[in-house]
Amino acid sequence: MARFLAVFILAFGGCCIAEPRSEPPNIVLIVTDYMGATDIGPYGATDIRTPSLDTLATQGMRFTNYYAAAPICGPSRAAMMSGQYPARIGFEHNLGEGNEGLDKRIATLPALLKAKGYRTGLFGKWHLGHSAESDPIAHGFDEFLGYHNWSIHHYTHRNDNGEEALTRQREVVERDGYLTEIITDESIRFIEQQRDEPFFAFVSYNATLPPFLGPDLPESRWDAPFDNRHATRKDYVAMVEAMDIGIGRLLNAIEDNGLAENTLVIFTYDHNGRHLARNAPFSGGFATVNEGGIRVPLIMRWPARLKGDTLEDRAAIGMDITATALAAGGIALEPLGLDGRNLLKESDRDTERSFFWRIQLGDFGQAAVRSGKWKLLVHRFVTFSRPSVYLYDLEQDPGESRDLYHAKQSLADDMYRQLLAWEQSMAE
Repeated sequence: MARFLAVFILAFGGCCIAEPRSEPPNIVLIVTDYMGATDIGPYGATDIRTPSLDTLATQGMRFTNYYAAAPICGPSRAAMMSGQYPARIGFEHNLGEGNEGLDKRIATLPALLKAKGYRTGLFGKWHLGHSAESDPIAHGFDEFLGYHNWSIHHYTHRNDNGEEALTRQREVVERDGYLTEIITDESIRFIEQQRDEPFFAFVSYNATLPPFLGPDLPESRWDAPFDNRHATRKDYVAMVEAMDIGIGRLLNAIEDNGLAENTLVIFTYDHNGRHLARNAPFSGGFATVNEGGIRVPLIMRWPARLKGDTLEDRAAIGMDITATALAAGGIALEPLGLDGRNLLKESDRDTERSFFWRIQLGDFGQAAVRSGKWKLLVHRFVTFSRPSVYLYDLEQDPGESRDLYHAKQSLADDMYRQLLAWEQSMAE
């Protein structure tokens, strides 16, 4: 899948987006994991304090209709790295489920930015492959300090098989400390070292994955399972607030090094959580394509280009992060054939789009399409040939509680045909 780069002249306008600068911006992508849709201050959290993210939202643009490309880790992250639907690149399952990793022939965000002259670093979770054919180094990261698994212990840095898992470049390393703080420290070090040249930093926190352990715990309290047994909402809150402190330190480092004005900071989740997380008013959660699994926060700040304290209600999806970052970095999008769009392009603001999702877990699967305010949700059962189909008006019913299939059957049938056509195109 050879891809070619070309110079891309940004030509934006509008009330929320300023004229482009001549020098390329630094790009910092902050992604967290398994959190509730409304578990940060800018999206309505009441029992969790996130002053750093509150400030970021005030200084930037907050999206209210942004979606992860998948409700599980690997496919969602693959979409952010490639700018393509998980189904298009054959990455619809997590590693170990017939998936050996992201093919290095796929052009990725770090590789494309690196070819454009950016220094690239990943700090935290990868989860897209651990071999030399699919690890972060294979996909264009100059630096990597993190892990390949779905999660690792926040203090011992061992995976759920008890193996040492914290990795620098391609070697397992030992490092003392709480993982959230290590990720923050490494990200700040990278930014300070690269401050005189454009950089892309992927800050990939494992908050709030199990084991549910907050900061500053004595070793006597480190023994916790890789699930939610015995964990409490208080444990979860402590992990989120520790991450927010880290984000605050990261933003301060950007400011202290004189980089804030021309640094594009993007914050999002790879998907929503469940158990200790709160997704209300949305239904469902992790591993479902209900709104509670895929409707996630997105905040973007770039003082040189974006007006602060802006609310953005247009729909967007994970692959748009790729397109936006590449366009900001001066890379032509047209030759790449991405499924994502540049969210900084004002002329695309009112263009109607449809988004698609698909997941199969054992004998049960789901698929969905969103078009405008309408969402078609399909339940599929291996033991039954006929799926169950539901239609929701998300403007009136974001919790997907009132099925309008029979009231709008013609619309539902059209959207179902659209879904089937999309699935066919993914198989070609």
